[in-house]
Amino acid sequence: MKTDLNAPRPWWQEPYLWLVLGLPLASVLACVVTAIYILRGPEAVLVQDLRVQDKAQALAREIGQASAPSQPALMGRNHSATGGAQHARP
Repeated sequence: MKTDLNAPRPWWQEPYLWLVLGLPLASVLACVVTAIYILRGPEAVLVQDLRVQDKAQALAREIGQASAPSQPALMGRNHSATGGAQHARP
């Protein structure tokens, strides 16, 4: 049986069609899923018990109790956790 290589294929067998239609449709689907997730309602707000200064002082006490090699890591973590608030050393 002889087939002609130049014969037109059905539209659903064209790979570029799936790129041209598929990628935008995937974006629209992702947008719809995101919109549904957002419109379900906001997440609950977490209320912190400690003010930033109290938290900074608690973290400063933790640094004082830590061993010498871990102090720089704790100071960096504390700086990022408190937003850079100055804390008094014990």
